Amino acid sequence: MSLRFRRRIRILPGVHLNLGLHGIGLSVGPRGLHLGMNRRGMYTSAGIPGTGLYALHHVRSSPGEHPSVEGNAAGFLLGVLVAVAVVAVLVVVAMSQP
Repeated sequence: MSLRFRRRIRILPGVHLNLGLHGIGLSVGPRGLHLGMNRRGMYTSAGIPGTGLYALHHVRSSPGEHPSVEGNAAGFLLGVLVAVAVVAVLVVVAMSQP
């Protein structure tokens, strides 16, 4: 059994900051279709909203290339701190506008 964590934070309509145990990522697109970037590289995702069913495809420059997946808790904590700082700045900017 493995421990998983995923949190998705909406930055703007169609733009999300994705937090996980192994890092952060950014995805863009309407509900059900996404283009994203995370520590493994660029990916596309298509799914049926509300069902949990989706397909994910990592975009690779060559067919034999596999992304390296290495991480530790320090990277996760740094990612969370960066995400919190980004969200805090966005909230302050949004509240300062009339």
